[in-house]
Amino acid sequence: MTKDDQLKANIEEILSNNMQNTALGINVQVEKGFVKLHGMVDTLAEREYAAELVKKLPFVKGIDNGLTVAMDNFRNDDEIMHLLLEKFMDEPKLDIKKIGAECEKGEVILRGQASSLGEIELAKELAAQVPGVKEVKSLVKYTEEAKEMDDSSVVNAVEVAFSASDIVEAEDIDTSCINGIVKLEGVVDNNEQKGAAELLAKTVPGVRKVINNLETRHDNTRGDGYLTNKLRKALNKDERVSPAQVKVYVIDGTAYLSGKVFNIDAKKAAEEIAREMDGIRKVVNDVTVAYH
Repeated sequence: MTKDDQLKANIEEILSNNMQNTALGINVQVEKGFVKLHGMVDTLAEREYAAELVKKLPFVKGIDNGLTVAMDNFRNDDEIMHLLLEKFMDEPKLDIKKIGAECEKGEVILRGQASSLGEIELAKELAAQVPGVKEVKSLVKYTEEAKEMDDSSVVNAVEVAFSASDIVEAEDIDTSCINGIVKLEGVVDNNEQKGAAELLAKTVPGVRKVINNLETRHDNTRGDGYLTNKLRKALNKDERVSPAQVKVYVIDGTAYLSGKVFNIDAKKAAEEIAREMDGIRKVVNDVTVAYH
């Protein structure tokens, strides 16, 4: 099996595990690490989600997302708008009086005003979930309140949001802001805290973009980064594998092994070490043997 074949198998597996029956309509092509997705999905949100899943995998050099939204259950623009407004009205975090939409030939354009980046992103996500929507564009403008927020006021508001959170430790995060662009730096316990900090920052009026440079501590036993480092150290210490060069990435609890070893025993040993490690649920062993 070539590297492209193995990568294709890995992609098909992660799509199947996360998108169930929808994955059956997705075709995958891989050439020299470049991935092309084509086929049908039910919603724009699924199209975007498939690409995000593929991006997580190691050895993916680029993605050409050729997936199209199925038109089996065709909905005209009026039907799309009806479903979209229902979603907006059911979402308590969205003020439908301030953010509205129009639809033409399946393309949704969001208009109105929002006080934060989070509101705009939420509206786009909801629109993408509506069957029949082919594309979502935002022409939403920030409210006068958001425009008048200076950078120091934005920083203070973000830090207050962190302090009020049960998940984020405010003292672990250094927040700065230039022209409404917020940068988060520091070290937090895990990926949950990292993601929560970004979401909280996006809810603050005046925030136009969030650059999340937060790192996670090495003692985060639930994170993929921690498991990747731990597995690498375990392989380096094991005499059965050394001096083989085994590359390791852990994504969503699955360990992906690649590289080249000198014998089949080393390949088996690498997989054995990975399978015995707590937190790793599955191993994909793409290690090759260099016979002499």
